[in-house]
Amino acid sequence: QKKTFLKLEKERYNVAFLIMDGTFNTELTAPFDIFQHTIFRKNIKAMNVFTVANTDQAITTFEGMRIMPDYNYLKDSLPKIDIFVVPSAEHHLNSDLEDIAMIDFVKQVDKEATYVTSHCDGAFILAKSGVLDGIESTTFPGDIELYRNTFPNLTIHDSVYFVHDGR
Repeated sequence: QKKTFLKLEKERYNVAFLIMDGTFNTELTAPFDIFQHTIFRKNIKAMNVFTVANTDQAITTFEGMRIMPDYNYLKDSLPKIDIFVVPSAEHHLNSDLEDIAMIDFVKQVDKEATYVTSHCDGAFILAKSGVLDGIESTTFPGDIELYRNTFPNLTIHDSVYFVHDGR
């Protein structure tokens, strides 16, 4: 079966969400909605929003929603990614950190993306890939101690919900 890619409009930012089994629904769907709705806003550059995963098959979120990825980063030719988003997922604190192909993909995207961001435990993936080296960051409040222990060389904030440092 031939994969049909979504149509990306020109003169828009391309926003890619990294998804995998165990992605938390609200970590994906709420920010996806906000980025996508830029097409209805004036004075904001509109955005093409899509998902990337390591499979052509549906991923299953932590809550059980099945989502077909738009692109398979292991084999598809991806559009330029301007904004890269790593939502939190069930295994970001453990087995996802050992997914070498995913970590390498994150490293590659970071070289070209204009902005890179994560939500909650998505910071673990960015930290493992080296994206947060020399960058201030935070994660889900309940996981700060593990974050500090796992990445002792990072500058980590524990009294804030959001950190913006660089791009």
